[in-house]
Amino acid sequence: MESRSIITIAKRFEELCRFVLIEQGYSDITNISSLGATGRVDFVGIHLSTRVTIVAEFKLSLSTHVRPAFIDHAIASLATTKASFENPKLLLIVTGSLSKHWRRAAHDAGISEVWDLHKLLSEASITSAYDDLRSFLVDIGVSDLGTLRDAAAVTEDDPLAQFQRSSEKLGAVLCSRINQTKNGKAGWTKFEEVCMEALDYLFGDQFGAKHKQSRSEGGIHRRDYLVRLRPNHDFWISLAHDFRSRYIVFEFKNYGRKIGQNEIYSTEKYLFTTALRSVCFIIAKKGANDNAYRAAAGALREAGKLIVIISAESLCEMLHAFDKEEEPEILLHRLLDDLLTKMLR
Repeated sequence: MESRSIITIAKRFEELCRFVLIEQGYSDITNISSLGATGRVDFVGIHLSTRVTIVAEFKLSLSTHVRPAFIDHAIASLATTKASFENPKLLLIVTGSLSKHWRRAAHDAGISEVWDLHKLLSEASITSAYDDLRSFLVDIGVSDLGTLRDAAAVTEDDPLAQFQRSSEKLGAVLCSRINQTKNGKAGWTKFEEVCMEALDYLFGDQFGAKHKQSRSEGGIHRRDYLVRLRPNHDFWISLAHDFRSRYIVFEFKNYGRKIGQNEIYSTEKYLFTTALRSVCFIIAKKGANDNAYRAAAGALREAGKLIVIISAESLCEMLHAFDKEEEPEILLHRLLDDLLTKMLR
């Protein structure tokens, strides 16, 4: 029940943006020009009539509030390409809202134009790519706003909006540690610890208070990770609103096999809708079998308890994506979407 990968979704977004620019009169010379460019180039084109060279960076975000570190990186990355071309027009396309601060920063870096979601759709409306682009953005959940916290109200002074990440590719390191843990009791504690580090790395700016809760399962003293949401990303805002959950439970299953329905039933007992704790993400090292997914669908259908299963492979995919300034919420949205759309009565 794994979904389309983050890389696949990001590539599709880039493809659609390229279609828009091509239909606006730009020839695509990206593969040729990028060989001599500094850093990665999403799109390079030459306008067929004006002969103006355009260099574009595409940044996909599900949320109207884009992580500051991602925008910083996008602006810096695009600005460094300027020296590789003769008097290029620099274009930054972002599917979130950008404050005056970020627009000014882009302008100061030499970026000619910035398209937010509204501008992108407006420009696409005069091309044949519009319907495909709009359908794609709706499908992956771009700007699917919740109501617990207004993302537009978040300012640069908010300490969570200023969440800083290390320049080290920590995601790759964490993924390696996850894969190196021994299965079962021998590696249980290490698996829990590294998974908690991974969650903090990926989503720490969405969490408030955090608690490690101990309980016994099958003779093993194990811990859940309970976090209080303080979201500014639309995915987490919507999750908290739609499932009436102020708290999110994370469980860690270091089994050498796929988890089954019994593990889902055990988890369900520790979720309480009346305590605003009705959502759990299970990090299962080997993933889950079909019975587990059916049990999770049943828990949601009958008790309103949401249980989302994430394999170690998917967790690593999110970690690698975050290292590359891509949103891990893209994969979470796909997992949630699969569960909700495939649930039977």
